Amino acid sequence: MMQNELRYKELTEKALVFFGDICKIPHGSGNCARIGDYLMKFAGERGLNSTRDEMGNVFISAPAIKKENIPENTVILQGHQDMVCVKEDSCNKDMKNDPLDIIIDNGIISARGTSLGADNGIGVAMTLAVLDETDDPRPPIEAIFTVDEETGMSGAAAFDKNILKGKMFINLDSEEEGVVTCACAGGERIDVKLGLSNSKYVFNDITKSEGADKVCGQTDLCKIGIHVSGLAGGHSGCDINKGRLNALRVITDILVKIKNIEFCLADYAGGNFDNVICSDAAAVILVERKNKERLFDQLNEIKNKLFIGYVNIEKSISVDLLTSDSLYDLKGYVLGVKQTKDFLSAMNRIPQGVTLMMKDRPDCVDTSMNLGVAKIEGKDLILTFSLRSGCDDRRRELEEKVTQILSQIPGCKWNIRNPYPAWTYAPSSRLRDIICETYKEMYGREMETAVTHGGLECGYFASGIKGCDLVSIGPNIDDIHSVNEKISIDSLERTVKLLIGVLNKI
Repeated sequence: MMQNELRYKELTEKALVFFGDICKIPHGSGNCARIGDYLMKFAGERGLNSTRDEMGNVFISAPAIKKENIPENTVILQGHQDMVCVKEDSCNKDMKNDPLDIIIDNGIISARGTSLGADNGIGVAMTLAVLDETDDPRPPIEAIFTVDEETGMSGAAAFDKNILKGKMFINLDSEEEGVVTCACAGGERIDVKLGLSNSKYVFNDITKSEGADKVCGQTDLCKIGIHVSGLAGGHSGCDINKGRLNALRVITDILVKIKNIEFCLADYAGGNFDNVICSDAAAVILVERKNKERLFDQLNEIKNKLFIGYVNIEKSISVDLLTSDSLYDLKGYVLGVKQTKDFLSAMNRIPQGVTLMMKDRPDCVDTSMNLGVAKIEGKDLILTFSLRSGCDDRRRELEEKVTQILSQIPGCKWNIRNPYPAWTYAPSSRLRDIICETYKEMYGREMETAVTHGGLECGYFASGIKGCDLVSIGPNIDDIHSVNEKISIDSLERTVKLLIGVLNKI
């Protein structure tokens, strides 16, 4: 037994070495060429069969060790190459080209000033440790390393499932030790584009016919800014049930309550990824000089009333109002006054966060919505929503509701991007039984079975591999997709032990 425990520790250390290598290679979504090179080199140095498709997905196969090579016992291990790259405002790192700065403190791994990429670098590293093994008995292994999971799962969608021999499939992209995930939500992105107006022509002139505009001179308009910061953020799937605030929605909540003063939206920006709950956002509104002080006072009053509720949810929240005596230069493109009202009304009606919990598992999220990105690009306001549901029909119902609201904003256009299927629960699973039995033998307690609201590539593989028996496991990873992301080494070791024990039994 002691010898086995030492062996598990050695394999964990090997996985950590591979994870260290991965952290030295920039590998954000859309930037996976170098990590793909690393994986192909890994296979070549060990004489393993490998291929790389046009998308950049890498496939490596390895023969059985001390077991008969029975095709139906082949096990598929899968993870994704890309990570979500976020960093602190003060961090100067170029995440497209610079390595991560890894910190190990009291058995916890994190990165200095940036996300860690344990989602899913640690799953890739665990798979490499299994492929590198030459002693422990195991079945034949087929390893899949997909690209761009974090931006729509295009790699998994394009991967040729026909090359696979295995039917038992272990996805290593979960983030909670002692839990075997058996189903996940499907999802899609809604990309929105709203044309802006020349800032010289933004205020309705009530002395003219309805809908006419008046030209504002430079002395007419002043700026007021709103900045929301200090929010926890997090994954728009795994953390959406924690009630965390979305900074863009906080700004909307404030602006939509303005009464009896005309203003227009000159900026509305926040977030970098649609699958991250926006933690920092800013807006700029334009108001006629004569109404500036009155509007600023109204905003302060609205902010103070809402802040009491906000701080009970997010204790580190900061809501700052900014103004100056300088005048707006009228060189930009903005939302007109009526367009601003229509836009804010729509944003207020589009759901943010959980919209439905599962009926048969009331502790699990069924359907949710997240506004992850907002920015002005040239003459357009760009928004990206992430929509998730455990039922493809309910996903489409929410999509219809949201697009119906968007259609009420004049000039608004949208596009549905990268819809991916839900992975539905299988009542019977031999692989799930083996994992649960192994876990109980090792740790003396039952393994929890779970349904995740986070998007996994499992839906594509479950529908693409006939007779696929599929589960997902992983070690404890906290605060993924954020600068607070961290992983427990002890938890990693227990997960490696479980994985090896399962492979020995198959």
